[in-house]
Amino acid sequence: EDQLKEVWFNFDDLNFEHNTANVLPESQKQLDNIAKILTSYPNVKVKIGGYTDKTGNEDVNKKISTERATAVKNFLSNKGLGSQVVDAEGYGSEFAVHSADASEELRVTDRKVALSVRN
Repeated sequence: EDQLKEVWFNFDDLNFEHNTANVLPESQKQLDNIAKILTSYPNVKVKIGGYTDKTGNEDVNKKISTERATAVKNFLSNKGLGSQVVDAEGYGSEFAVHSADASEELRVTDRKVALSVRN
């Protein structure tokens, strides 16, 4: 069980408006997929993590990543799945792999939401 906490499932097609927690319309399908997964496994508990790239102010990045994780948690709660979400946390750029001066193509992979199983 503790090993599961170290495994994060990235939802890299879950994108937001720049510097906001507003989910882009084309990402709605990804949210729906997360809800379907949790509905199929009603005993599973998850933690949601929000991440940013290394550009910008880290305090702002932390705030935005927290708001994004919370937005996903709220979406799941509105679908009746809130009891399966044990936590939602923003990590800012703490786990970003690419430097701030990397290409946009690389930096976009650091801007994500991920789930970790917490049963």
